[in-house]
Amino acid sequence: MGILSGVKVVEFTHMVAGPACGMILGDFGARVIKVEPPQGDITRRIGPRVNGTGALYASTNRNKEIVTLDLNDATEADDAVELAMSADVVVTNLDVALLKRAHLDATTLRERNPALIVVTITGFGPGGPAGTDGLAQAAMGMMEATGPVEGPGYRTGPSIVDVSTGTWAALGVLAALENRRQTGMGDEIRSSLADACLYLQYPHVTMHDASPATVRRNGNHSVVSCTPMFQASDGRFMATILHDRHWQIFCTAIGAPELFEDAMFDSNEKRCELQNELEARVDPMTRKRTRTEWVERLRAERLPCAPERSYAEVESDRTLYEREMLYRLPENGGSLQVAMPLEFSTLKISAPRPPAHPSRPLRAGQ
Repeated sequence: MGILSGVKVVEFTHMVAGPACGMILGDFGARVIKVEPPQGDITRRIGPRVNGTGALYASTNRNKEIVTLDLNDATEADDAVELAMSADVVVTNLDVALLKRAHLDATTLRERNPALIVVTITGFGPGGPAGTDGLAQAAMGMMEATGPVEGPGYRTGPSIVDVSTGTWAALGVLAALENRRQTGMGDEIRSSLADACLYLQYPHVTMHDASPATVRRNGNHSVVSCTPMFQASDGRFMATILHDRHWQIFCTAIGAPELFEDAMFDSNEKRCELQNELEARVDPMTRKRTRTEWVERLRAERLPCAPERSYAEVESDRTLYEREMLYRLPENGGSLQVAMPLEFSTLKISAPRPPAHPSRPLRAGQ
């Protein structure tokens, strides 16, 4: 049970962005039916495996019923349309031409049912080329701001554009459901990887417009505040030094109060510009203690900081399991899941379930 209990969602999706939208709606209690081709979603077969199934697939398809239909087969495509007609929400990110041939495009579906909410996720917008997370980052400027100062730009490691696109699509569904409650009308929600990628960068875009020379690749450093990475005895930690008071706290904590008076670093602008030099200056001092020791000392003085941690360290953090931010689905080979980053005092979130295959094909109304 959840806030979307009674809402039926049918997915015609693959990869990450579309399934992420459906997963979020399922987490909120919607009944989500995902339609896959006979060979299954490609993410079942790529990357590392959990109990024989792709871990990428397991990460994005909890709380769903899985139905197999071949949209290239006329009879099965008709079954897919009837299933879509029984839904409150249809989510798509398959090839636009395939959806149109199968009569699963938003225009056709909403002509038959104006109350239907249809999510259309594409790479570069309606009529645009196919896209992926990396292609969106390349095309929408993100690589200019990501990576070391010298050399070419990098894409981010995690697929942040895919996840962001799915999240925005789910947010759009919540708004459209409320609008339908008020007006009785459905909607088509169009979302693209390119637009989501651009939105992720809105502070950078506005700042770049104001000062192109300021917004550039800067490694681990921020362009508006001093965020150096320091080497401890057992790894690295980051501190955020926003103003002179933070700088004074840091200098005192590392045992170098005289550094606070050094004209080389006596303003936020200078500290931002000379972060590499700042790191080198304090390196002999920060290497004397562990990450944990530095973080505890600096946080005690209310200086924002954090250790650099590996995935293995994060995945072994007991507090994340205690808060149920991380959990495992035992029925799905123990796949590790990341929960929604929201905690509610009264709203119920659905108990997580692995993808389920019905014993017989679903039809409209089921």
